[in-house]
Amino acid sequence: MHVDSTTPRETIQQGFGLAVTIWNIFVMDRVNGNSDYQTLMRKQLGDQWEANPVIKALVDRRLKSFDDDMRFIAEHHVLFDANGYRLRAAASDPYASKKR
Repeated sequence: MHVDSTTPRETIQQGFGLAVTIWNIFVMDRVNGNSDYQTLMRKQLGDQWEANPVIKALVDRRLKSFDDDMRFIAEHHVLFDANGYRLRAAASDPYASKKR
């Protein structure tokens, strides 16, 4: 997906939300020792999981470049200002709840 000054704010927010969702799917499945979230998303998205080039690129990048990064993105925002936009995300340790 190409983003420039004509891209609507809603599209940017939705794209960032999709990226965070895909990121977190792989974290939660690893933490839980299963593939339940991937299975759920595959059912929800149907053919789009494999056929949509944006989703495929996000999944491929996550697995190839960040497979060992287990930070859970707990909060995320797209901040818009006169210079464009900035992405803000807060990550947490998904294993923290299992350590208690």
